[in-house]
Amino acid sequence: CAKYRYNKLSLGDIGGIPRVLDAGQCNDSYSLVMVALALKDAFELKDVNQLPLSFDIAWYEQKAALILLSLLALGVRNIHLGPTLPAFVSPNVLKILVDKFNIQPTTTVEQDLPLVMAGK
Repeated sequence: CAKYRYNKLSLGDIGGIPRVLDAGQCNDSYSLVMVALALKDAFELKDVNQLPLSFDIAWYEQKAALILLSLLALGVRNIHLGPTLPAFVSPNVLKILVDKFNIQPTTTVEQDLPLVMAGK
């Protein structure tokens, strides 16, 4: 998966906790969202998107479409997709995804890393 672009980087830690945590495979997305929703409640936030989290979906298999739709249905925004976009994402569909959900295609590690570190 695309996560290996980040896992090999030394990004430091905060109080002994790595700044970037590997949350598993695509199939673990639901569990990760449940953790994010629990954190939202624990910090008494209105929206899960207020947490400094980044969802980066590697587009290698068809199940990624279901995962993306599930995240969008749960209200998750600012999702990064890559390394290439699926064929069904036409320029018009991409415009809607960007405008309504702030979906962002992945680029290079150097360009994506500041966004990931900022939870955007």
